[in-house]
Amino acid sequence: MGELLNRRHAHAEAAQCFEKAVSVFASRGDIYNESRARIGLYEALKNSDLTSATKHLYHYTRLKDSMYHRDVEQAVSQYNAKYKNEEYAREIENTKEERKLIFIIGSAVALVLGFFILFLLYTSRLRRRNHQALQQMSALRENFYTNITHEFRTPLTVILGLSHDLQATDAEDVKEKAHVIERQGNGLLILVNQLLEISKIKSSVGNPDWRNGNITTYFTMIAETWREYARSRNIDLQLFVKETVEMDFIPDYVNKVANNLLSNAFKFTPEYGKISVLIWPKNQRLCIDVQDTGSGMDEETVKHIFEPFYQAESDVRNMGTGVGMALVKQIIDAVEGSITVESAVGKGTTFHISVPIHNHSQRKITADIEINKPLLPETVEMPTDSEKEDNECRLLVIEDNQDIAAYIGSQFSDQYAISYASNGKEGLEKALELVPDLIITDLMMPGMDGLEVCRQIRDNEIVNHIPIIVVTAKITEEERIEGIKAGADAYLAKPFNSDELRTRVEKLLDRHRRLRRKFGENADMNTNKDKEEQLTEVERRFLIKTVDFINLLLDKRQLEVNTLADKLCMSPRQLNRKIIALTGEPPASYMLRIKMQRARLLLEGKPEMKIEDIADRCGFEHPSGFYHAFKKMYDVTPVEYRRMKIPG
Repeated sequence: MGELLNRRHAHAEAAQCFEKAVSVFASRGDIYNESRARIGLYEALKNSDLTSATKHLYHYTRLKDSMYHRDVEQAVSQYNAKYKNEEYAREIENTKEERKLIFIIGSAVALVLGFFILFLLYTSRLRRRNHQALQQMSALRENFYTNITHEFRTPLTVILGLSHDLQATDAEDVKEKAHVIERQGNGLLILVNQLLEISKIKSSVGNPDWRNGNITTYFTMIAETWREYARSRNIDLQLFVKETVEMDFIPDYVNKVANNLLSNAFKFTPEYGKISVLIWPKNQRLCIDVQDTGSGMDEETVKHIFEPFYQAESDVRNMGTGVGMALVKQIIDAVEGSITVESAVGKGTTFHISVPIHNHSQRKITADIEINKPLLPETVEMPTDSEKEDNECRLLVIEDNQDIAAYIGSQFSDQYAISYASNGKEGLEKALELVPDLIITDLMMPGMDGLEVCRQIRDNEIVNHIPIIVVTAKITEEERIEGIKAGADAYLAKPFNSDELRTRVEKLLDRHRRLRRKFGENADMNTNKDKEEQLTEVERRFLIKTVDFINLLLDKRQLEVNTLADKLCMSPRQLNRKIIALTGEPPASYMLRIKMQRARLLLEGKPEMKIEDIADRCGFEHPSGFYHAFKKMYDVTPVEYRRMKIPG
């Protein structure tokens, strides 16, 4: 309004309006509008009141400066705020970039570490697999050489032992022993030859003798050489040739393959079983199947049947060394053929062979080619048990090789009764039945081995007192210690010296003889300290238990040998052999000693008890029987004994 009045030159009215405006805006602190009012007053008063106008101009200038400074400060503040916002935005952006970079680097590092860890795991797993493979191969190789050593040492034991005996034997025994030596020597020769054949075929040494001819006829001739042996075993051997085949083949290889497959089939096929050989051509290949109705193999054995170092644990005797099947595999591979096997436990086994048919050789099969001469396994029966009195000193020989068993038995047959078992299970059963005075056992046997026999003998109260000698081809220090831990009293390595074996047996039996003499010298079972020291802890516990049962049955008036045997969970025969082995007396005599011991205690401790009552407490129906038994054992009557112990 004042500015409008100034433009109309109404300066007085304009000055009034501006005065009011200055007052209002100054009170409000509105310097912008106050400055406008001040400049308006200057314009209104400069012509009429220059002093006041100058004053208002001065205030206007100050207000303008204030406004300028405020604007500058606001601008600076806004600039600073903008700068800080931009800086903060840049920091946020930089932080994002850094985080992104860190994430990328971290991801890369994690990926590299992941790949490195996977690589380490892979190499570790590969190294572990290689280590396990090496360990398995080492174990298989060690097992192979352990078994091959056993196969070498077994015939060597017989050969060396009988050779030693031939130097001091009568002429009529020489022929039989020479026959055994020849049999064991031939077996050893075949084993060595098979090992050499595997090495020769695998290393491709020599030139195979390829011939051309009728292979079906040749195979038929080989099978016929087994016919007589099959009849002796009551096994039905069948050969089926669907079509004759002319082809190149190596006669020696055919002999070895046929021999080993047929030998393997006969080995596992029981009496009245069947073995079938089928031959036929198919797609320029010759196919041969050898089937049997034998015991068969489990899956694990089938997987490793052709490995030269593999030994099935189910049947050590029948499995042999595994050399034969490894040789067959090497031969079939050498002629670019294939061999597989199907088998099921209890149903039998079938070997499938397939070889390519070629007709390149110009050399024909001739009559001078050596026809198969298989070394048929001789049926050697286990020696029969000696028929001697039950109270005779008896040895039990547990050995799966009949020749070894017979040889060991021959060393003692003139002195002791000998019983035989062909495996650990049968040996344990015979030990429980016969309670022998000493056991000689092989270590490697089918089914239950010698170590398990030792453990079970030591865990059985009936037979745990029996000394055990282990005879084996396993001769390392660790294996010897393992045998001792299992309970063996002596450990002999094959081939053993017969004099050493006899000495070991005599020393172990002599311990029991001395123990029996100790018991025979004195009737007092509790006071003889020497006898206590002679007993082992197991034997001492058994006798204490036996005495406790005897006293219990005496109190019940039921003391008899059969009743005592029932209490001890034994048969009367087992009790008889056990008591004789420990005391040298039959159970009846041992029970009488315990009765007399009780009588002595009653005579000494209860002077008021009548002799008739003591006789009754000691299991005698009639006092006269008691008087007679006491007098016979102590050379004094019960009355005289009481007077000696209780004078006056």
